[in-house]
Amino acid sequence: MKTTFIGAIVSGFVFSGLLLTGCSSDSPDDAVTSSTNPSPSASFSDFPTKPSAIALAVASEVIGMTEELAIQTIEGISSEQLTARVVRRDDSTYAITEDYSISRINLEIDNGIVTKTWIG
Repeated sequence: MKTTFIGAIVSGFVFSGLLLTGCSSDSPDDAVTSSTNPSPSASFSDFPTKPSAIALAVASEVIGMTEELAIQTIEGISSEQLTARVVRRDDSTYAITEDYSISRINLEIDNGIVTKTWIG
């Protein structure tokens, strides 16, 4: 086995410890002979892209509840792992990620009461 150490200086920063290893074979029979890539075991279409009926029902059900009770209700569903996220509380709007999650219920709160929800 042949080991090569490469260190680099980029814009005044020293990057060291990048270790590249390579193996050589004395026999051509040990070389890889296949040029095809393996097919993936799962495709994008295998993952759900729409929220479940339970998530939609819970999101609707918690409107009018107190913030605390709504979060307990959402996170207490045993058949699915749902999460709650407060995105607005009265006049304070919070920075949120833009990733879409079919198991996350976003809450808007006014005077301690959930007034709007959506999945995402």
